[in-house]
Amino acid sequence: MNYPELERLRAEAYAMLKPSRIAHVRGCEEEAARLAARWDADETDARMAAIVHDCTKKEPLERQLELCRKYGLVPDAEEEKSAALLHSKTGAAVAKNVFGLPDSVCEAVKWHTTGKPDMSLLEKIIYLADFIEPTRSFDGLDRVRLLAYEDIDRAIAEAMRLSLENMGERGIEPHKNTVEALAFLTEKIKDRTK
Repeated sequence: MNYPELERLRAEAYAMLKPSRIAHVRGCEEEAARLAARWDADETDARMAAIVHDCTKKEPLERQLELCRKYGLVPDAEEEKSAALLHSKTGAAVAKNVFGLPDSVCEAVKWHTTGKPDMSLLEKIIYLADFIEPTRSFDGLDRVRLLAYEDIDRAIAEAMRLSLENMGERGIEPHKNTVEALAFLTEKIKDRTK
């Protein structure tokens, strides 16, 4: 996708966002481009996924469920109760069906919130870019930012640990995909050090 097409994608995707979310999406795009350069991934794919990753974020739960029905998505029990979880799936469906983006980009959008075991490089980049982009600020983030450019798997594992810890403190049940993804990464990292 060339520069004018990325500009058009930005304009269309930004129009779907709350104005307060645009800075986050811009930051996510720039972080995704830097991560793509560092890990030798396709920068255009990373930019496209980052631009659209939150395109349905502002939609309330009922609208998220309507989008699921429209695009034939089957939410799990946790997703049926959470617009925050569903926006990844519905965003991926919009990326594919409205914007016509490649499957690899849509999959990166789909997994940017929970992650999953055995993520592709692009999926890892978008998960991390969303987590570490410059407008974010919380305890432990500096370590994840450093790891993101040293060891992408360790960075994601640390990000997931922080997320699970935060959810636990707030009494929120974590999604099984995140728990399974962290277990997968922990084992992968352990195997590398043997």
